[in-house]
Amino acid sequence: MHAIAPYSIRFYDPNSTEKNIEDRYSKLDKIGAYDAFKVLEDYVNRLDDKFVIVEETKQVYRFKGMKAFPARRQVAGWFEVGSYGVKNDIIDIKTGNVDYKKTQENAEIIRHYVRFFVPAGFNEGIALLHSFKGGGIKTLLHDLLRVEFLKVTKLNMQMNPLAYKKAFVAWEEAYTKEIRLTRFEGMNDITDQIKRLGHKEQQLVIKPPSRASLGKLKDYLDPNSEEYEVVEYLSPMCAHVKVVVELDGKKRTFTIGRPADEQVCEIVIDEEDVDFVAGNPVSQSLHKWCTKVLQDLADSLYPKMGVKA
Repeated sequence: MHAIAPYSIRFYDPNSTEKNIEDRYSKLDKIGAYDAFKVLEDYVNRLDDKFVIVEETKQVYRFKGMKAFPARRQVAGWFEVGSYGVKNDIIDIKTGNVDYKKTQENAEIIRHYVRFFVPAGFNEGIALLHSFKGGGIKTLLHDLLRVEFLKVTKLNMQMNPLAYKKAFVAWEEAYTKEIRLTRFEGMNDITDQIKRLGHKEQQLVIKPPSRASLGKLKDYLDPNSEEYEVVEYLSPMCAHVKVVVELDGKKRTFTIGRPADEQVCEIVIDEEDVDFVAGNPVSQSLHKWCTKVLQDLADSLYPKMGVKA
């Protein structure tokens, strides 16, 4: 499962004499004598495509295709990370035969999309970090950037999970347009026919009657609602239950049945929203979708300020 985890970006002055803790955080364009975006841009411009080995954690990494967008005060691109140190076999899942013997010096490289937004005049920015099957990059990426910012500005860079809750609350009022049951295992006669079409992942889609809806998103989160009971009944029959909701002409997909904390701190990347090739999100499509997510977060983090992502 691909997902985007949002984080806040802040810069703390450990030597500040301000009594109010909040006053010890600098505005992003005035972190001491520096601009956080400029520091980040300079860092990106010095990068090359060579892999770097981190012996302490048995990791390798490199930045790939990183670009700065000064007009929007954003930086985006790919952070490729892999782990080594364990010998194992890589098999062909169709035959069960070993295709490749991975040695302790081999590392499987996973591409992770990263995006930073550091608006001027505010003391809190936004980072979007891509994860795959629960494997993220926050610790390694934060360590690299923290060292760079500390060296240049003498301030501590902080990256903490940024709850999507405020943006999520707005979507709770959205009307449900579809329910998607991924890898649905009920009604075998139907799913057997679906398999003949050669779909990579069978899916049953439930749509409402014409000019109607399937209730609001919040109904699927309420244990006392009829919608919640239906999801509870369907969940054991499939891998995921997703709902597609619409609000003010915009659509968003949510995975239902996951813990609330996960829902608000991680946004699942749905294949209906982002193009995929060979199991990986396409750069341009993912960047476009993340712009929408980033705007949702900006609207909640800087309410009524007209901040455009």
